[in-house]
Amino acid sequence: MISRRTFSKAVGLGAGAASVPLSGFRADASTETTARPPGAASVPAVTPGTHTEFPALKSVKAGLLDVGYAEAGPAHGPVVLLLHGWPYDIHSFTDVAPLLAGQGYRVLVPYLRGHGSTRFLSHRTPRTAEQSAVALDIIAFMDALKIDQAILAGFDWGSRTADIIAALWPRRVKSLVSTSGYLITDVRAQLEPALPAVEHNWWYQWYFYRTPLTWTYGA
Repeated sequence: MISRRTFSKAVGLGAGAASVPLSGFRADASTETTARPPGAASVPAVTPGTHTEFPALKSVKAGLLDVGYAEAGPAHGPVVLLLHGWPYDIHSFTDVAPLLAGQGYRVLVPYLRGHGSTRFLSHRTPRTAEQSAVALDIIAFMDALKIDQAILAGFDWGSRTADIIAALWPRRVKSLVSTSGYLITDVRAQLEPALPAVEHNWWYQWYFYRTPLTWTYGA
């Protein structure tokens, strides 16, 4: 049976990142068993860039969005949600998805709002990428696909989104792989300016803040 360490290795190998431990948000012993399908004890090595595309994309109306997503693996396998960061997209996981699918997981890779084929259902919806909004998008995505609980893995925006879901909706999270560290922004603290040297390192943020919202956050 596949272990948490093996799952984490699959995520790390496909993303070209170091292996990270799979933190537990376990519901109980019975669900723990169902979330670890039979499979090889080790994950085969993969050369980054071996896979460049997903075979096909799907879409589902979820909350404020029509979400475009890729899917791999058995339909009734334990669900893994792979959440990409900014400014990247679902292709960050083209090597990860087949590794996990080969271990018996149902792998779902949604485009976050403002990316790829994901679109707002109404032109009246404010275009925002605040952390709570993106987390609600993924909860709506899970609801639309009737997924009660999933393993969440992500980086950058994706890890922040997964972290918020784990904090606010822990019952929906089977386990968590947060490759950018456990990160939830203290919005109030962000009102205070940082030291000049720190602000200098974030120069590109000012560039994007000056661009049209429809370009930054999608149509």
